[in-house]
Amino acid sequence: MALMVAYSFWSVDDNYQLIQNGNLDQYAKVFENPIYLMTLLSSVIMALLTTIFCVILALPLAWFISRSVSARWRVLFIVGLILPGWVSLLIRTYSMSLVLGEEGLLNWSLAVAGVTESPIQILFTKPAVVIGLVNIYLPYTFVPIYAAIEKLDDSILEAAENLGAGVFRRLFKVILPLIMPGIVAGCIITFIPALGEYLVPNLLGGLQGTMYGNLIATAFQGYNWPLGSALSVVLLLAIFGSLFLLSRFADVSRSLLAEQ
Repeated sequence: MALMVAYSFWSVDDNYQLIQNGNLDQYAKVFENPIYLMTLLSSVIMALLTTIFCVILALPLAWFISRSVSARWRVLFIVGLILPGWVSLLIRTYSMSLVLGEEGLLNWSLAVAGVTESPIQILFTKPAVVIGLVNIYLPYTFVPIYAAIEKLDDSILEAAENLGAGVFRRLFKVILPLIMPGIVAGCIITFIPALGEYLVPNLLGGLQGTMYGNLIATAFQGYNWPLGSALSVVLLLAIFGSLFLLSRFADVSRSLLAEQ
C-alpha cells in the first residue's frame, strides 16, 4: 500500500521508465479527465445496486433458513448457497453469459412466458454486470445476516407479540434494529469488492459496463504504473468515504427505527 502511494507521485518517460520526481501530475490527470470520475461514479452506483439487491435477497433467505428450516436440513441449505463459491470465479462469470445472452436461459424464459417476442439485449450492459455481481456476492451478504438472525432471542419476539406488536411493527422496531450490525457487515463485505471489481464487468459488461477497476488494469497493462497507482489511491479514498457514509446511515436508521 505504501509503495502504491509512493508510485502515485512519480511519473514515466517515453520509454515507460519510472521517474521519481514527486509531483501531483497523476492526480491532476485523474481529476481533469471526466472519464475517470464518471466511471468511478458509475462504479459506485453499480456496487451500491449490487449491495441493495444482495440485502433484499439475503434477508428473507436468511430468515427462512434460520426460522423455517429444521436443523437437519439447515446445513444443506447453507452449503448449497455457499457451494458455488468453491468453483472458479472465471468459470462462474463465463457461465452467466449462457444465462444472459440472446439465446440464453433468461431470454428463453421470457419468450416462453410470453413477456417478449424477440430476445432483448442484456449481455454487455450495466444490468448484466449488476446481475453477475449479485450472483457472486450474495453468499458474502448472506453469512453475516444469517448469523445475526440466528442470534435473535425468541423471547424478545414473543414479548413484542404479546404486547400487541403486529408483524410489520415487530419487523421494523425489534428485528431490524437487532440485526442491523449483521446487515451493515454484509453491506461492507459486498460493497467494497464490488466497487473494485474487474473480471465481471470485463466479461459481462463490455464497453457499456466498464467499471473503475478496468481503468486501473488498463493503466498498469500500459506500463503507466504511476497513473494506475493514483487511480487506486482515489478508489481507496472513495471506499473510505463510502464506509463512513454507510456507518452514518446505519446509525441514523437504527435511531429512527428505535424512535418509531
